[in-house]
Amino acid sequence: MSGLRISTWSLQKIASACGAELRHGRDLHISGVNTDTRTITSGSLFVALRGERFDGHRFLDAAFERGASAALVDRRGAPASTTPQPLLVVDDTLAALTRLGHALWQEATRAGMSTVAVTGSNGKTTTKELLAALWSTRGEVWATPGNLNNHIGVPLTLCALPESCDHLICEMGANHIGEIAGLIRLAPGDTRVISSIGAAHLEGFGSLDGVRQGKSEIFECADAATHAILPCAEKDKLMLEGFAGDLWTFGVEEGARVRVVTCHEAADGNAAMDVELEADSRKLTLSLPLLGIHNATNLAAALATLAARQVELEPKQLNEALARLQLPGGRFRQLEVGGVHILDDAYNANPSSVRASVEAFERWAQRRGCPSAFAIIGELRELGEHAEGAHRELAAWLATRDQLGGVAFVGTYAEVMARAYSEVQPEHEVRAHSLVDDDLIAWVAGRQGAAVLLKGSRGARLETIVDALQHAPPASARGNSSSEA
Repeated sequence: MSGLRISTWSLQKIASACGAELRHGRDLHISGVNTDTRTITSGSLFVALRGERFDGHRFLDAAFERGASAALVDRRGAPASTTPQPLLVVDDTLAALTRLGHALWQEATRAGMSTVAVTGSNGKTTTKELLAALWSTRGEVWATPGNLNNHIGVPLTLCALPESCDHLICEMGANHIGEIAGLIRLAPGDTRVISSIGAAHLEGFGSLDGVRQGKSEIFECADAATHAILPCAEKDKLMLEGFAGDLWTFGVEEGARVRVVTCHEAADGNAAMDVELEADSRKLTLSLPLLGIHNATNLAAALATLAARQVELEPKQLNEALARLQLPGGRFRQLEVGGVHILDDAYNANPSSVRASVEAFERWAQRRGCPSAFAIIGELRELGEHAEGAHRELAAWLATRDQLGGVAFVGTYAEVMARAYSEVQPEHEVRAHSLVDDDLIAWVAGRQGAAVLLKGSRGARLETIVDALQHAPPASARGNSSSEA
């Protein structure tokens, strides 16, 4: 892939896009944009953001020492006008970064780049990666790196657009009403995707209907040429009044324009699942290196974007792209550590995603021939006033899963969940931990031959269990340090 589009812009052009006063370096070109001096590279434009608990202006000297060629600063934090380093001075650095990202998107769009914008309560990052894989069959793709999907991350994603980019896959996250509306104006894709609707970020959205309202904002600023891709089950619940574009639904339901007909474990062992789909009456089977019906529907959502754009669906080409799929850490990572079979899905969680993960985990454990299965469930964040009830309800549901031999709960509601679990299933093993501690790590290490699921919000830090096990001395050297409940 080529260099960044922004590297072809002079500092004067960048200043014009930002609405900045330029001090020195009119004809200078930069190599990229960065907001973190810890990862800054030589030739970068350092953007000094200001927030409630941080101020990037404190790190201006460090940015230049580490190779920054110029800095975007606000008037309060700007050094004296006699400072020799090139500076772009604005009233608000975040607003300027936002304008810059949008200007780069506009130029790339004029050059022929298409945009797929994706949001959702669950699966938006997996769907983003599936979109990137499938659209790579049609040219060069730039997809949101990592989880840069908020009001800072989206502008940074746009500032990192390659000069030759055929398709942008832009993930957009939100935890309150109005956030997606702002993001979609930055990169108003010709294709808009909602991967799912679930009880996530209820603290900000207030209710499931609030989630629907917030996610529906992705369909704003649309015209008749815009394609909307959404779950079939949500078609009549989302806010689509006034949407004039082309509507595509996906899911397992009859009537979905892209439907998951069947999905089952691949017989040849080269993929986790073979998924049979029907796209506007055309049937095809794809090999998906992921588990779970929820990931099959994520694939259907991604496939719908191709079908909506009338791209020829060639199974061989699509399967080759899917075979190269790699998800970020903590998303259905399969590994064996010290004789324990671990399915690490601990990147993030809400009640519906935990249920989907557990169902997929049970099939995974059975397929691997594990004699027993256990789940480590971390607390779920941003549920607001619904938090305690949601944790209790989830624990009661977990207690009905016959394949689980026991559960360990981690976090603020661990004791609440343990009691709710034991009320339904008093014979299973259940543990409660306020945080990941040595006792829990030892307990996991003692599940020799068993399958163990890790699932929870990032704040629970369940990924540290894997880190600890991978760096632990051999069992023969440490002795019997596990504890059985």
